[in-house]
Amino acid sequence: RAMRRQLLLLLLPTLFGATAALNPAIRWTATAMDVIKPVFALENKAQAAALGAIGSVDPDDVRAEIDSAYAAPCVIYTYGLSPFSTEALAVLDAAGAKYERRELGLEWFLLGPRASVVRAQLLERTGQSSLPHIFIGGEHVGGLSTGSPGLATLLSTGDLNAKLKAARALL
Repeated sequence: RAMRRQLLLLLLPTLFGATAALNPAIRWTATAMDVIKPVFALENKAQAAALGAIGSVDPDDVRAEIDSAYAAPCVIYTYGLSPFSTEALAVLDAAGAKYERRELGLEWFLLGPRASVVRAQLLERTGQSSLPHIFIGGEHVGGLSTGSPGLATLLSTGDLNAKLKAARALL
């Protein structure tokens, strides 16, 4: 099993390129989503303001939760129905990572008050409104193919295992 996982980790970057998501359909979708990124950022903030007020969400509690993601070996914020989140989880699993999964909800338009505020705080702290959000060893590494550097880039450059090992986030 370990040998198969290592082979997969070596072959995936070669097959799909350095900075793109591993699945070609997701790679294309990610490129298209970049065009409407400003709309999602505005929607993110409006949703959090409205639902956060209705739900009386304490922003300090949310900030503390996100601080704990920076302090943990590996944390991933996901949506249950997101193909980007699913693929990021598959990459972490294939790498043998041990991580904490924090699912905000099924998708952005189905979030409750607290999850909406968490999503907005992630945008404010990282500049990224989309999920997944991945933290390894105290660093926000971005999403699957977004952010700096992004999980797909870490995989393709061979830096993912070293980063996970340094963070003590390998099984």
